Amino acid sequence: MKNFTAVIFILTGFLINGILHSQNVATYIPGPSTFDDGLTMDVSGNIYASRYIGSTVTKITPDGQTSIFASGIPTPNGSDIGPDGYLYVPSNVNNGKIYRVSPSGAVEIFINSIPLPSVVLFRSDGKMYISSYQTDVIYLADSTGAYSTLYSGNGMNDPVGLTMDDNENLIIANFTDGKIFSVNSAGVFTQLADIPGIVGFIEYSNGYVYSTGFSTNKIYKTSLSGVTSILAGTGATGQTNGSSLSATFDAPNGIVASLGGDSLFISDFNARSLRLISGISTGITNISSVLPNGFELHQNYPNPFNPVTKIRFEISSGNLSDNSSPVRMTVYDATGKEISELVNQKLSPGKYEVEFDGGNLSSGVYFYKLESGDFSLTKRMTLLK
Repeated sequence: MKNFTAVIFILTGFLINGILHSQNVATYIPGPSTFDDGLTMDVSGNIYASRYIGSTVTKITPDGQTSIFASGIPTPNGSDIGPDGYLYVPSNVNNGKIYRVSPSGAVEIFINSIPLPSVVLFRSDGKMYISSYQTDVIYLADSTGAYSTLYSGNGMNDPVGLTMDDNENLIIANFTDGKIFSVNSAGVFTQLADIPGIVGFIEYSNGYVYSTGFSTNKIYKTSLSGVTSILAGTGATGQTNGSSLSATFDAPNGIVASLGGDSLFISDFNARSLRLISGISTGITNISSVLPNGFELHQNYPNPFNPVTKIRFEISSGNLSDNSSPVRMTVYDATGKEISELVNQKLSPGKYEVEFDGGNLSSGVYFYKLESGDFSLTKRMTLLK
């Protein structure tokens, strides 16, 4: 590993002392804590963490201070902040309820009876999705608490995880079999991923769906085109910190992105700790302000590599004349199977560098492809372990 200068930097208000490194795992709050389940964040960067094996919600401030924010809510699960600034918390019991908690911590019942609610999620119009565990139903509630069935069936199997992409397409994850679906405005279900084992919760951030592998002790990253890779975790049980693919988790469960999307917070259910994965958005870097003359893909370096390599590419204004085509870089194995999506976003003309980590891959020849509009270039690289 190259040497880096020690710095102090801020991730959406959370002060971290450490080394600037892409996708690094740290323990932000060690266990056993007062939470173990769903996480949500308000506009000030405060995290609200549920204690499913209990009846409390913990508030975690941007400087890492914890306090009991609300109590008396049996089996609180995946909460969300409403447009009124209140925290809405599902109580996942047979005769379930949705509670509403004021900014000062006053608790009241919002919905008195609803079957097995697990996660609530607000749309921009103020209506609230409610996933119902074990009934394979997604409800939609209005501001008065009146609710009705929105979706049922469609491959849902104990739906727990809920999130939305930038276009407010609903994304649903099955707790039991790990399948993740995207639902468009017409109500059409499309399967995005099939995550191994049990999925705890999901979070959308900057073009990707992140999911917690509750039974595999891994964190997964899925593009909206359906390409899934391992973001963090070896699969072993533990609390080891360090680079993302050497770190360990203990039943990772709740997940929430920082306000800027550059980090993820994870609650480990068994350890009752809060983990931090930093460097989520540092994979692509603009390395020069000099505008290039054309569309160029450089050879990765080092090559062969083990397990991390860097790839530079250049995009000119001519390649982006209509400003509508995203720049996409993908990695394929020797059989032509897409195994990773490194870039999928609109970029300004410039010179860029992206990092690829093959820590979870076998030795061999791989190909990386850069494309935008009618332009496409492919090169090969070799992973030697």
